[in-house]
Amino acid sequence: MSKKVGPEENFWLPFQLDIIKRVKRHPIIYIRDIMMTPNQYRAAVSTAWDRIAREVRVPPKICKQEWWTIKLRYAKLNNMIRYRKVSEEVIKQHPKTSKYLDGCLEFMDGYIYEITDDQIPPCIHKRFNRMFGVTSKEVVTKEMVQALLKNRMQAEESKDELGKIHVQNLMNIVENAVERSLREMSLADKSNVPETPESRASVRAMESRP
Repeated sequence: MSKKVGPEENFWLPFQLDIIKRVKRHPIIYIRDIMMTPNQYRAAVSTAWDRIAREVRVPPKICKQEWWTIKLRYAKLNNMIRYRKVSEEVIKQHPKTSKYLDGCLEFMDGYIYEITDDQIPPCIHKRFNRMFGVTSKEVVTKEMVQALLKNRMQAEESKDELGKIHVQNLMNIVENAVERSLREMSLADKSNVPETPESRASVRAMESRP
């Protein structure tokens, strides 16, 4: 009896390729049309799925479930690369994830980053974190903090100038804190190598920076 092929083997199933190919032809499924009302948009998406279901001869519910699984796994892998938890090369070399970076899903690249980790089901996080030995602890990057403060600044713009100045000050504090941490890391690395006149001069120059 042959082994049932799961959704994470190292190749796409014909059904999965059919779904990906047909979703690509219906941008309404993955691009929100802001010119439509919510009801119009939902109706358009439903019509697109009905058409895809007829073409592949599978109920719309199963088609949508398969696509959502593919899309959310692709989003998870992209977020792992984006936050430097796993390199793109490692994901490409892994037999169960290489297919996600074979180019079939590149049409989603302009929209996939709209899906945050909070929107991805825990089961997908658990599967891929375990697969690549990644802890669930959130890694906060300078870019993430800057984006958060930028969004807050934009929200404050419609309120008052004082709030905007306050957020700008916070951004400056973050910048200075990051730069200070980088200098401390550099000094720590230099402490592990033999000291020379040149290295002492370099350290004094770094310490004199504000």
